Amino acid sequence: MRVVVTGVTGFIGSHFAERALAEGHEVVGICNSGGLDKLALRESLVAQGAKLFEGNVLDSESLRPAMEGAHCVCHFAAAFRESGLTDEHFLEVNGKGTVNVIDVAAAAGVRRFVFCSTAGIYGQRVEGMIDEDSPRRPWNIYERSKIQAEELLRDRARAHGMEYVILRPTAVYGPRDQRLRKLFKSAAKGRFPLFGAGQGRRHMVYVTDLADAFLRACLRPEAASQEMIVAGPEAVPLRRMLEQLATVVQRPSCGPRLPLRPMQWLSAVVEDLSKLVNIRPLLYRRRMDFYTNDAEFVSTRARVVLGWRPKVSLQKGLALTHRSYDEGEALAADRTRTELEKDVRS
Repeated sequence: MRVVVTGVTGFIGSHFAERALAEGHEVVGICNSGGLDKLALRESLVAQGAKLFEGNVLDSESLRPAMEGAHCVCHFAAAFRESGLTDEHFLEVNGKGTVNVIDVAAAAGVRRFVFCSTAGIYGQRVEGMIDEDSPRRPWNIYERSKIQAEELLRDRARAHGMEYVILRPTAVYGPRDQRLRKLFKSAAKGRFPLFGAGQGRRHMVYVTDLADAFLRACLRPEAASQEMIVAGPEAVPLRRMLEQLATVVQRPSCGPRLPLRPMQWLSAVVEDLSKLVNIRPLLYRRRMDFYTNDAEFVSTRARVVLGWRPKVSLQKGLALTHRSYDEGEALAADRTRTELEKDVRS
């Protein structure tokens, strides 16, 4: 199979590309011209056999060279949870960008389009168990833009006569995830506080398990026109998750336990004042959502349709992620020393 991967140097896209290459598939990646932090990853993907193209989902012409001869497209590129961006930016990149990719893919004769959405569309605090038929309760513009992208994808795929698959992963973690790096580093120093009781359920999925689900979505005929939640082995309360993380980083705890409500009030004040003076807030309401989110998901459809099952437990996944951060920092330090030595010699 020849598969085109948008966002190939992103967190999920790069792991999917590596999995597909390891299984003997031909990977063609589309990525923006990234900085030095992406250079090593680009070189690694090329060394593993990937062919990379520069492209932007908002520029249809830039996407065309990569689509030639492709059987499937996995669309990971998206505006994620960057701060300081307008709602229009998210809607344009995640909505119009998805339309551009599927239109170019259809023109090239691609038969299947696999889309990375998010389980966040069902809400951040939901009682009971969430499945694909649960009501949509998006909390932010990212989640709303993903709902819009799904709707556009269904319409365009049907118009083009193209197969589509929508996967909705829960919170994804693992090596190269930059969102949780600060949590791990703070926990390793015993400085990551738990605000409140920490009773809200966290249902995370390890990135290699997710990559496996996406590869199966590309290959399985019965996956066509299916929409599936992809979640890890179990949901755990935040308190228990932090206890497991403390064990991984060899600390009695990740940090102190503090009351939640004063911090929620402070974050709201800081965010509102920052808007008034037009600066980026150091603290904001969404950061406190980490302590109040509560959701558990059912992945039965993915297990039945894809024959998929998560393999990495939360404890093991946290350990692997922590080790990857340590190794990454050591590699970066070695690279810096090498560059300094070159400068000295020259």
